[in-house]
Amino acid sequence: MKIIDAAVVAQSKFVTLFEVAYTDKKGNARHWHLVSRDAQPKCVTGAQSRPDAAIIVPYHRRENKLVVIKEYRVPIGDYQYGFPAGLLDPGEALAVTAGRELKEETGLDLVQIYRHSPAIFSSAGITDESIAMVFAEVEGSPSLHHNGDSEDIEVFLMDRQEVRDLLQRSDLFFGARAWLAMDAFARMGEAYFNNIV
Repeated sequence: MKIIDAAVVAQSKFVTLFEVAYTDKKGNARHWHLVSRDAQPKCVTGAQSRPDAAIIVPYHRRENKLVVIKEYRVPIGDYQYGFPAGLLDPGEALAVTAGRELKEETGLDLVQIYRHSPAIFSSAGITDESIAMVFAEVEGSPSLHHNGDSEDIEVFLMDRQEVRDLLQRSDLFFGARAWLAMDAFARMGEAYFNNIV
């Protein structure tokens, strides 16, 4: 398998659609379409290590609760349960992005980051977008004061049983990574955050 090049098919402010030319394992010429947030896709640049975005998994220690958001997401035309998230600005440190997005989307303050993942890929069949999962302790009271006009968000502080009950609902939509983190919290509680520092 070898990447040959990538041509722009369509471009907007935040994403670009590319047609990637590559050869398969038998040397046959092939094409693949993908969406990227970069000027060139990662398969061409080799810049896979820096995440495009952060997803903050917030634990409110004082309340012993997980912070979950319900947010309207245009691609599904409905609300999705998940966590605060946002794009890293050029040159911005992951911790700075996490604190900024947490404050903007929930009104809560970042106390400390327990750990974070490396750049992991959201859906490598369609996009090279990568994220870092940031597991963090937060404090304060939820507020929507910093939400923009295009953000429709509700903030919930949930204990383990409330998270378990939420995950049992088949009539709701969840972000994939968020569902996994919520399931781990429902099973392990505070230990999910504190056992690995």
